[in-house]
Amino acid sequence: NNHDVDSVVYKWNTTAFAAFQSIPTRGAVSWEWFGMGGNSFLVVANLQSSGNFDIESVIYQWNGSVFAPFQAIPTHGAHDW
Repeated sequence: NNHDVDSVVYKWNTTAFAAFQSIPTRGAVSWEWFGMGGNSFLVVANLQSSGNFDIESVIYQWNGSVFAPFQAIPTHGAHDW
C-alpha cells in the first residue's frame, strides 16, 4: 500500500471551507497547529512510507502566504504530537 499522498489544508472563505494548500505526507495520522514567538506552525506526524516506519515528520511555518517546510524531525511510526 502506498501511503505517500498530498494532504489538503482547508481555509474558511466566509461561507465554507475551501482547499487552500496541498502538503506532501507519508501516512500522516496527526496534525497540530501551534504558535511560538509570534509565528504560526503546523506539524504533521508521518507514520510510515511503504512499510518503512523510520521517516521524518515535518514542521511547517506560516510565511504569510503558505505553510512552508521549516524543520524535519526523524521519527519512528509517529502517531501524535
